[in-house]
Amino acid sequence: MKNRLDFTRLADLDRQFCEFAQLQRHAPPRCGWTKTLRLALGMSSKALGSRLGMTGQGVRKLEQAEADGTITLKTLARLAQGLDCEVRYVLLPRTSLVEQVLTRAQQVADAPLPATSHAGALLHEAETLEAISTLLARVNRRGFW
Repeated sequence: MKNRLDFTRLADLDRQFCEFAQLQRHAPPRCGWTKTLRLALGMSSKALGSRLGMTGQGVRKLEQAEADGTITLKTLARLAQGLDCEVRYVLLPRTSLVEQVLTRAQQVADAPLPATSHAGALLHEAETLEAISTLLARVNRRGFW
């Protein structure tokens, strides 16, 4: 796969991430999702442990590891399976992907971009697209990041 910029894909990913961010407004439970789900189901740690072939104490240790952020994805998936759940994770950008690329291009090329209130809007204005294309043509892709 070539390392090339695809602004259409970046804008599409930005929309998806925005939708996901709307769902993730609340912080995870202090005790972790595994324990929260187990308790909501009225399941004891011993019962979950028997589903997973381990002790209740082992389940509690894994739940604590999840709450502490030290659990592996493989172990979390195992716990989720015992709860009849799936594990899904996402890397959620702090800023728009389009904005990241444009900001970096601006830094590397040492040239200003047209002002706009939203980076996604840049992709729909013909003269702005031409300015971005010119800017990106001046950037060495190997040293971009």
